[in-house]
Amino acid sequence: MLDKKTAEQVIKNVTSQTQNYAQVRIHGSAQGTTRFAKSEISQNVAITDTSVALTVFNGKKEATASTNVLTEAGLAQLAKDADALLAHVPEGEFEAFPFSQEAVPERANGGALAQSFGTAGRAALIKEGMGHVKDGYTASGALVLDQKTVALGDSKGAFRFAAFDEVSFNTVVTHADGADGAGECISYTSAPDIIAQFKKAQATAEAARNPVPAQLGAHTVVLSPLAFGDLLTFMAYVLNAKAVDDGFSFAAGKLGQKVFGENLTIRDDVSHPELQPLFFDMESNPRQALPLIEKGIVKNLLYDNKRAAKHGVKPTGHCAQMWGGMGAIPLNVLVEAGTSSLADIIASTPKGIFVNEFHYTNFVNPRNLQITGLTRNGAFLIEDGKLGAPISTVRFTESLLDAFCHITAISSEREKVSGLGIGLIPAVRIENFHFTSKA
Repeated sequence: MLDKKTAEQVIKNVTSQTQNYAQVRIHGSAQGTTRFAKSEISQNVAITDTSVALTVFNGKKEATASTNVLTEAGLAQLAKDADALLAHVPEGEFEAFPFSQEAVPERANGGALAQSFGTAGRAALIKEGMGHVKDGYTASGALVLDQKTVALGDSKGAFRFAAFDEVSFNTVVTHADGADGAGECISYTSAPDIIAQFKKAQATAEAARNPVPAQLGAHTVVLSPLAFGDLLTFMAYVLNAKAVDDGFSFAAGKLGQKVFGENLTIRDDVSHPELQPLFFDMESNPRQALPLIEKGIVKNLLYDNKRAAKHGVKPTGHCAQMWGGMGAIPLNVLVEAGTSSLADIIASTPKGIFVNEFHYTNFVNPRNLQITGLTRNGAFLIEDGKLGAPISTVRFTESLLDAFCHITAISSEREKVSGLGIGLIPAVRIENFHFTSKA
C-alpha cells in the first residue's frame, strides 16, 4: 500500500516520462477476508494490490495503459506503452480536461478499523456470532476489512489522496429443510455490529420454515432498508446526463418535474460522517452534495466532464469510471427518514407482505424504471399488523415510477446499505406492488 508521499512520487515519476499531457489514477487495496461455511471458518485470505493507470493526451486523442508493477522499470514501461497506444487511436470528441486543483476536504480514517478487524479480530467475531446459530442450522458468509487508497495526479501538478477503511459483512443462516435468513452490514467509521447480524439471520431463518405459496397480484408491501436500497440502486444508476442523452433514463425531460410521491426526498451527500470519505471523483472534481429527488421532484442530474461540456454546466464531481461507462454515479445516497418506526409501520398494516431482501434484480425497461427480481432470505405475510407465515420465493415486476408514488410510510430508522456505493436507507411501505410469477 502506498502512503501519500510515495503516491505523489509515483505520479511525478510516471508523468515525467512522457512528453504528452498525462493523468494518473492510483487505486490501492489491502484486503483481508475471512470466509465461513457450514458454521466453520473455511478461509482466510489477504490480498494487497496497487494499480496505476496512466492516460496520455494529444489534442483529441487519448490512450490509457495500466500496471501493478511499481518498480522503476515497470513505471517506465507504463509510460512507454501509453505513448505507443496514443499513436494508433483515433481522435475523440474532446480534448483533455485538466485535473481540478480546487481544494477539497479531507477526512482520513485509514487504519481506523484495522485493529479490530484484523485476522484474529475477524475470526473471534465470527466464532462469537456462530454461537448464536442453533442446532439444525448452519451459517455461511464473509467478513472483510478493505484498507483503500486512492490517488490522482497530472503533469500540471494536481494531486489528490484519500485513505480509508471499509468493513463489510454478510451471512446466510440456513436450516436443513432449506429455510434461510440473512444479515449484512457495511461501515467506514465505527465498528458494525456483526453479532446482531448473526442474530437477525438466525431469527429470520427460524421464522421462514414451512412457507405457504405466494399469491400473485398487487399487494401492500413493507420493504426492509436492504430491499428498498436495492430498488433505489436502479433509480440512481440512470439519474445522470449520459443516461438521459443515450435515451436510457426515466429522467429524460423530467428535470424539475414531480415524478414520485412528495414524501420521497433523496440526496447524495459525501459530507455525511457515516458515508464514504472520498471527497473527489475519478476526474479530480470535488464531489458536490446535491439533492437528487426533493419531495418527489427530480432536482438534479449528475455530470462528468464530457457531459458537463456538452450541456454547458459544471461537472458535479460524480464520475465513477468503474461503473460500466455510465458517466456520473451517486455513491453516498441518503433517503430522508420518516416519523414511524418499522415496528409501527408493520403494526399499522392490516394485510400485506414484508420483504427482507431482493435477489437477481434487473432492469426490464429503464425508461419507465420497470424492474424485476425475486424475494430472498425471508418474506412474510403481514396479518392484522403482525408478521405471519413465511411465503415461498416469488418474482416481482414493477415500475418504480408507480411504486415510488405509492409509498405510504417511511421509517424513522435508517441503515447503511451497500449498493452503487453506500446508502443510508429507511424501510418503506408501498401500496399496489406487483408479484407476477412464482419462482
